[in-house]
Amino acid sequence: MADLVLSRACGAADCGRAALDEAAPAPRELRALDLMAKDYDSLLRLMLDALPSVAPQWGDRAEADLGMALLELFAYAGDQLSYAQDRIALEGFLRTATQFESVRRLLRLVDYTPYPGHAASTWLVVDSNAPAPFLLPAGFAVSTKAPATVFETTQDCIIHPAASGYRLAAAAPAGNPREAVLASIDTAMLVPATRLLFASGRLREWAEVESAAVAGATTTLTLKQPLANRYPVSAEPTVRGNAVHATNGARQQREERGTGLPNQAFELELAPLTYVFDGEKPKSTLEVTVAGERWTEVEDFVGSAPSDTHFCAVRDNTGYVSVRFGDGQAGRMPRPGEAIRIRYRVGIGEAGRVAADSLTQFTDRDARVRAVTNPFAAADPGEPQSLAQARLLGPRRLEQQERAVVESDYEALAAGGVQLAGARVVPVQAKARFRWTGSWTTVFVSLDLPGRVPLAQTPGLRAAFESLLSEKKLAGCDVRVEDARYAPLHVGLKVDVAPGYFARDVRTAVEAALVGAPGRRTLPFFGPGRFRFGQPVYLSDLYATVAAVPGVLAVSVTRFKRFGGRYPDSEAQGFIPVGQLEVARCDNDASHPENGLAYVRTCGGREG
Repeated sequence: MADLVLSRACGAADCGRAALDEAAPAPRELRALDLMAKDYDSLLRLMLDALPSVAPQWGDRAEADLGMALLELFAYAGDQLSYAQDRIALEGFLRTATQFESVRRLLRLVDYTPYPGHAASTWLVVDSNAPAPFLLPAGFAVSTKAPATVFETTQDCIIHPAASGYRLAAAAPAGNPREAVLASIDTAMLVPATRLLFASGRLREWAEVESAAVAGATTTLTLKQPLANRYPVSAEPTVRGNAVHATNGARQQREERGTGLPNQAFELELAPLTYVFDGEKPKSTLEVTVAGERWTEVEDFVGSAPSDTHFCAVRDNTGYVSVRFGDGQAGRMPRPGEAIRIRYRVGIGEAGRVAADSLTQFTDRDARVRAVTNPFAAADPGEPQSLAQARLLGPRRLEQQERAVVESDYEALAAGGVQLAGARVVPVQAKARFRWTGSWTTVFVSLDLPGRVPLAQTPGLRAAFESLLSEKKLAGCDVRVEDARYAPLHVGLKVDVAPGYFARDVRTAVEAALVGAPGRRTLPFFGPGRFRFGQPVYLSDLYATVAAVPGVLAVSVTRFKRFGGRYPDSEAQGFIPVGQLEVARCDNDASHPENGLAYVRTCGGREG
């Protein structure tokens, strides 16, 4: 009881809650305020107009009065806050946003990234008088005369002084423009895919070596593609090796130290940042190492753990880039005193489109390089996408389906093919179907590849297709890519040859119409892609194909079935049924009868 009396004495039931008998203050009457007052002048006028009712005893309006100075400070602070409020609101909408980073983040909500551009590229020819071959490292810089436009080599290359100029010993024969005869040289310098420059006067072209063979005092080259020009020996043409690929962009480096503070950032001194096109998409040349460890660039720190070595590259409207680190909670902070090294290249877009023979300036401290030039103009530059273009094109991404939902979506994705080992592999057709495996749903995608080559014969091909499909699949599904299942056929035909036609020629033409022949441009009846998954083979279509061959008077079928003794003849029903996951096939290859056979017997016609 004593405790209760003491608590009441302090004015509250528990010294933390207002006493029940204490009256709450009456709320002030809400005055009508001008909500459009957002700048300095209007805010100051609003406060001065409210003074007579709030502080009627305050009558001094002199500028030196302390109260007036405080009101002016409040008006200034309100002006700044109002501006920031409007700017933040405007940056939240794509139509009114003015900052590149705001536009980028808004467009990422629809899976669209503004194109950063990419550097122009060219091939250089290096001449050397060094006593022995040497390594020309990646990053060797070559530039034009002032004002300098810098290109750098993209990979290490062995420079052979003897390859600075070969002598053409004989012109390419008229019947085989893929051959070139040089004076006897060391074929170790001409491995397959070696790039050579053929030049005679104003004629220039690149050629790639497929093979080289030495015969006596000459070396005969077989090229991958025929030469476009003729190079007579009398014109004294030259063949030069030591071709090196290069891209626009001058290398820069910056050294800093970690402060141990969150969100440490550095703004790069030069712009624009170079992006190099690697065949599929532009790749940034920005590299950041902290204490000798290379960190990974991410778009933001949303998915970064406190220990993740991530950094962000933030670009402004003028193209300058700032490198920003995490705060210790989302992304690791560089520790105090840690060495930070930032490497990047500067140069992108149309600025790198230099003319032929203009990249001639270089620095070689070892004096092993005698001359460098670009036989052809730099090509394929890509300009960065502007904010106006990003606003226009970004929302259109909503019209594109970026997720595979039904079976036809997976088939369409697989039909686009994948990039593997510098070449694009595109299947003839694809078939997808869903299957419950007992634990989850798996999407099985069957691929009918060119040449009917199994996936296992090309290393990495299955993984490439599965990676492509996994990027677009729905959550909770698995993806499995497999070879198409084929239904080999066994077909026998009796062809009556019209008078005046040679039976042998007609038979050859019929076989070519069915399974193809070298040099044939039209798709044969059993050619790849002619039959879709699950499509039956109709006897009427077979008759129509054979009857269209010149010299065929009549045709009848003697065998029309699937290959194998357990399958019945299908002549009576008029078609050969094929399973939903099978493709009809008839290669007529005697060494592989399991892929289908087609016998053609001719009657009549001329012999010979």
